[in-house]
Amino acid sequence: MVGIIAGGILRLKVKNDINSEYLTLCINSIIGRMQAERDSGGSVIAHWKPEQIKNILIPILPKQTQQKIADLVQKSHEARKKAKELLEEAKQKVEELMEIL
Repeated sequence: MVGIIAGGILRLKVKNDINSEYLTLCINSIIGRMQAERDSGGSVIAHWKPEQIKNILIPILPKQTQQKIADLVQKSHEARKKAKELLEEAKQKVEELMEIL
């Protein structure tokens, strides 16, 4: 089921055979964005219409594989966040050392 919540925002109700995080990853992937551009009909900002959502090609992998992919992406987001925090901490320490010198 697809419903329009606001301009440019669609609410999707997924079936039990697909992990919602995995679906989000597929839609936001390069292939998903290419499909949006193809279906947008040449507009500057690509928006899918509810009837176009039904024609999106999503590889349906085993549920366990979908979950593994979703978990790996979540871990990568956490690692990126931690890396940014460590970088900021390192910058602060360098600035503190520069003030001492």
